[in-house]
Amino acid sequence: MSSKLGFGGMRLPLVDPNDCRSIDSAELVRMVDRFLESGGRSFDTAWTYHDGAAEEALRRALVERYPRDRYRLTDKLPTLLIESEEQQERIFAEQLERCGVAFFDRYLVHCATAAFYAKAERFDSIGFALRKRREGLVREVGFSYHDSPELLERILTRYPEVDFVQLQISYVDWENTPIRARACYETARRHGKPIVVMCPLKGGLLAEVPAEVERLFRSVRPELPAAAWALRFAASLEGVDTVLSGMSSAEQVAENAAWLHDAEALTEAERAAIDRATAVICRTAPIQCTGCGYCVPACPQGIPIPTDLRLYNAHTEAEGIGLAARMAQYEAEAAAGGRASACLGCGNCEGACPQHLRIVDWLRRVSELFEPQAVRA
Repeated sequence: MSSKLGFGGMRLPLVDPNDCRSIDSAELVRMVDRFLESGGRSFDTAWTYHDGAAEEALRRALVERYPRDRYRLTDKLPTLLIESEEQQERIFAEQLERCGVAFFDRYLVHCATAAFYAKAERFDSIGFALRKRREGLVREVGFSYHDSPELLERILTRYPEVDFVQLQISYVDWENTPIRARACYETARRHGKPIVVMCPLKGGLLAEVPAEVERLFRSVRPELPAAAWALRFAASLEGVDTVLSGMSSAEQVAENAAWLHDAEALTEAERAAIDRATAVICRTAPIQCTGCGYCVPACPQGIPIPTDLRLYNAHTEAEGIGLAARMAQYEAEAAAGGRASACLGCGNCEGACPQHLRIVDWLRRVSELFEPQAVRA
């Protein structure tokens, strides 16, 4: 299955962990080389990744160093930022320039949620991408998706010409979260569309699992770490042609490629272990946040929402042990951003959240936990 592994460009290595634009060029070169040596070909980037720095970084590490037939490159139209049809033309042309290519092998319209899709319809974004395919500037057109199977059915019925669909699929999302991954997967399969899987590790949540899950997995396959289970689950699904992994080091590239190389189908014992692991993770990590950060620019108060939610999950998993240390972390993060108690309840963050989280409610709980003085006031 090594050919199914896709190189996700959302979490590239950084020189400065506090500066998302400070991409470590030398490490990225090592990652690209290792990925191609392992038999991988599919690279995925986007206009917004690393605050606009990812496309050019990939050009330097990949496009300027390898012939065009050695790789497949995917880019995305940033629907969230589009305000006119003309803007789509300008961004697309600049994406080709940033990446240093004459065409994209795959081009996605980023219509993750119902709100994004409404904007895509207003500016005929999928029609725009299809025109680029007719012009020879795109080989295949698709869209990324994080909403209901009912809306997915409508989109695929309206646009039967699209070549593929990109879905969030992980074993946690398969049955147990608002993502409804199984129903969306089955909808895409009914329409005969190849599927690209994003977030198979759910933003790292399934790479660093609770100790109970780690023991469970080790009892069945002691040689496989938790991340391998998540990647193999996604890759084992019929109709999936690419599983994107947001890797951050050459070592991670080598590990991911090894885990998916000639991986066999999941056994009944493995599927049973995954079902039990899902129940544990949903209990100990109640907030299913992937850390994508789409909520942050939507927040008028500048609250570092993903960080706050991660700290709350860590408190829950540890059953309250170490609260003082996490409160100190919270105070440090709040000093750089905003406090959870500053939430206005406007709901802008929830409209931007691909995970359909009730962020306003969770921020209230974060405030109650880490800011007891604010609650008393």
